[in-house]
Amino acid sequence: MACATYEEAPGRIGDGDPNAGSGGTTETSGGSGDSAGKAPVAGTSVAPTGGTMSLPAGGKSSSAGMAGTGGTSAGGSAGSGGIGGTGGTAGGTGGAAGNGGSGGSAVKDDCPNDPAKTAPGTCGCGFPDTDTATLASCTGLKSALVHRYDFEGTGTVVTDRVGTAHGTVMGGASLSQVGGKGAVALAGGAAGSYVNLPNKLVSSLTSTTLEAWITWGGGDPWQRIFDFGDSTNATPEDNPANGKTYLFLTPSTDVGDAGVMRAVYSINGGAVANETRLEASNAMVQVLAQVALVVDSAGDTLTLYLDGESVGEQAFTGTLASINDVNSWLGRSQYNVDPEMTGTFHDFRIYKAALTPLQIATSFAGGADPAFLAK
Repeated sequence: MACATYEEAPGRIGDGDPNAGSGGTTETSGGSGDSAGKAPVAGTSVAPTGGTMSLPAGGKSSSAGMAGTGGTSAGGSAGSGGIGGTGGTAGGTGGAAGNGGSGGSAVKDDCPNDPAKTAPGTCGCGFPDTDTATLASCTGLKSALVHRYDFEGTGTVVTDRVGTAHGTVMGGASLSQVGGKGAVALAGGAAGSYVNLPNKLVSSLTSTTLEAWITWGGGDPWQRIFDFGDSTNATPEDNPANGKTYLFLTPSTDVGDAGVMRAVYSINGGAVANETRLEASNAMVQVLAQVALVVDSAGDTLTLYLDGESVGEQAFTGTLASINDVNSWLGRSQYNVDPEMTGTFHDFRIYKAALTPLQIATSFAGGADPAFLAK
């Protein structure tokens, strides 16, 4: 800030009356004038602001009044300069500017691309720790998740990252990577590869959400994304025949059944009257996608989702406990006439609850390997 300046103001001589003055009188400090009218010794003339200096009759002016020193103030306001006596010098020096206030401490932003967060918190950058209008907190997803398979590693052991229900890749396939992330590629066919998970993963639950991240390779109808149940074989475990009790999801029915993605529940085989069927309007897409089936026993509904959006809903009065899930398969059917799946699994999750639409959308936003889920 620039300092204030003042112009030199000439002193004013009184008109014969020694007490004459306009707006003020002269004060002296350190001495008074003598009879000969000499200036006081070392006296200092202080002129009031806006005032006019008076002189003794017949005398000379006292020593020129010294300018009042401008005050120093916070914020730098200039002091009022004094007005000099006869021959005096103009107003005082303006006050020095006050020091500017120091800025507040900068807040460290560990989530520069998330306007709602400056730190990862519980759910990480990009995901709220409490529900919003568009995304759910990850805490509900994490607490409901009971099994997760991310297919990381090598060989044929499929590790459960949440529980202890580890699985095995069967039929000659093994774990690999796609884009630096774990995956298992299944070749399909009549006796192809699949993933065998432990028994009773579904029948032990009241409601569930089964979520898969897959890249389907197309091909013949009636492949399986998952199939939990048993067959009519005398020794149903590990032996397909005709399906008996099951909950499955196929990426595509045959043309006679509209060629669409379908989820099916039955506790008494494949007759139409015995099955609860839920269909999408199209076959599964052939790119990396999220597909999820929500079994809501309390709400008596089945809901099918693709990439975070509902693609179908069906009334449901069955129970998961009625399924004899001695076969818990990814990519394989309880029916021996159905082909194994052609495609790649990137992630598979089992929840012990019927996820809400907002939670499904949040899981989709997190992708196949969200940071907020257990590894």
